[in-house]
Amino acid sequence: MKRLSPAHLIGLFPLGMMSLFFLGPLAFMIVVSFYKRDPLGFYDVAFVWDNYAKFFSSFYYTISMRSVWSSALGAVIVVLLAFPAIYIITDMKRRWQLFWIILLLSLMCLSEVILGFAWLILLSESSGIPKFMGWIGLWQDPHSLSPSFGAMIIGFVTLGFSLVALMFYPQLAQRDRSIEEAALTLGTSPPRVLTRVVLPNYRGAIIGAVVTMFVYFLGVFVMPTMLGRPQDWNMTVIITDKAVGDANMPLGSALSVIMLLFTLLIIGLLMLASRKEHRS
Repeated sequence: MKRLSPAHLIGLFPLGMMSLFFLGPLAFMIVVSFYKRDPLGFYDVAFVWDNYAKFFSSFYYTISMRSVWSSALGAVIVVLLAFPAIYIITDMKRRWQLFWIILLLSLMCLSEVILGFAWLILLSESSGIPKFMGWIGLWQDPHSLSPSFGAMIIGFVTLGFSLVALMFYPQLAQRDRSIEEAALTLGTSPPRVLTRVVLPNYRGAIIGAVVTMFVYFLGVFVMPTMLGRPQDWNMTVIITDKAVGDANMPLGSALSVIMLLFTLLIIGLLMLASRKEHRS
């Protein structure tokens, strides 16, 4: 019998970790998605398609489209804000770059719950932005701005901003500035240099960041429940409500599998489009 070399044994380590923390739970979730719900417990062992069929009702279809819309909107806004911000930061002196990078890393250390509570207070009528605007006379009848769809998107931006900014930082910090300097020397305005020279060079990174944030926001749970209205909740909140609140684990598992397949479809389409662009 041939013995495994140390290189093969080291290669088995990531496979073991993937199996333990991802493939094993995923396989269990797929199996449970075909079980029947037991009103007195979690589930009865069976093989039915009823849980998947419920996804095609108007209720879940509406929630799915709402999840896609809110995640896509949040991802685009985050990238639109983070890219120019980190572009400006990379043109600063080294010590100021270090200051902003530490600040962004500190923001990533804050939990989603803390960030949600901070915005809950800032958007409240009694002690936040509405009260301040009423106090200075800019808002005659101030009221709380949360829960609302806008508050939920603000929460998404807060979660993703530092992550996207740090994703762009290595590429923008090491970019060849001579091309931009040449364009400026030829009389091109700075906004035109940004849109015609800088952005095309980082189109792949920008699209990748948008897709990464889109997939990330699809799975966000705390921000929609804290800052959004029930009609703003995404599929992740509904899955949790069905699996935990209604003790319907098979339906929650089926919805999770469908969301996972949808995410893989998005990533696959992106890779296909990227490959075609590379060949062209």
